Amino acid sequence: MSDHAESDSHAENPQSCHVHIVPVKVLVGVFLALVALTVLTVEAAKFDVGSADVIVSMAIATVKASLVVFIFMHLWYDKPVNKIAFFFSIVFAAFFLCMILLDSHAYDDYVQGYQQDKAPAVTAPAAPAPVPAPTPEAPEPAKK
Repeated sequence: MSDHAESDSHAENPQSCHVHIVPVKVLVGVFLALVALTVLTVEAAKFDVGSADVIVSMAIATVKASLVVFIFMHLWYDKPVNKIAFFFSIVFAAFFLCMILLDSHAYDDYVQGYQQDKAPAVTAPAAPAPVPAPTPEAPEPAKK
């Protein structure tokens, strides 16, 4: 019977898995950071900062995703080439998002026209029916 803890049989295989034990303090710290960033996301949604809304939201989301990928998915402890691949994938996605946002003015007229076509027709409320003026009551004929 072999003891895998002391066996060096997997050292020859470059595809073998190496376990990374992350301290509980780090995991709790990342969890608290994710909760704080979620609260920050909710609070940031309440403020109108104009065209920077998307930038603020995407920056917070990128930090949250990076924490999950680096700590919970153990990329922090992996080979540097994987960190570089992750970094450039984020840059690539950000570049294309910026290109989409820069081009959005080109189709503003179509969006506004569509919104006007789909908007319900607003009609003035009907005026209430005129109330007839009270008529003076005729005196009852005197009874004999």
